[in-house]
Amino acid sequence: MTTYRVEPVPGYEDEVIVLFCGLPLKCADGFDSLLDVFAEREPGILYRCGLLADRYEVYAIDLPDCPELKMILSIDRREPSQPRVVPTSDDSCNQGASLAIRQFGLINPSWET
Repeated sequence: MTTYRVEPVPGYEDEVIVLFCGLPLKCADGFDSLLDVFAEREPGILYRCGLLADRYEVYAIDLPDCPELKMILSIDRREPSQPRVVPTSDDSCNQGASLAIRQFGLINPSWET
């Protein structure tokens, strides 16, 4: 079985902790559950937002019991063993792409949905 280290982009750990701590308890539980799920497998195609900079696959996954919020997961296809995560809300795919652009320091990357 493949296992993944699901964690924030280096340097953005505090941002994820603040977002996580601000979640209602049922949403935080769902976020935590998804971390466990994606430590063992990648998300399904239904959650795929697109490919950023020909490298980062971006997904937006509904939080269990909290469908108004999503977990954004990006997988570096050059290093797929380390998905990166952050919780977000509406317009999640575009927010996810914006977060990945900022956190990975990308300049004018391609975005294929």
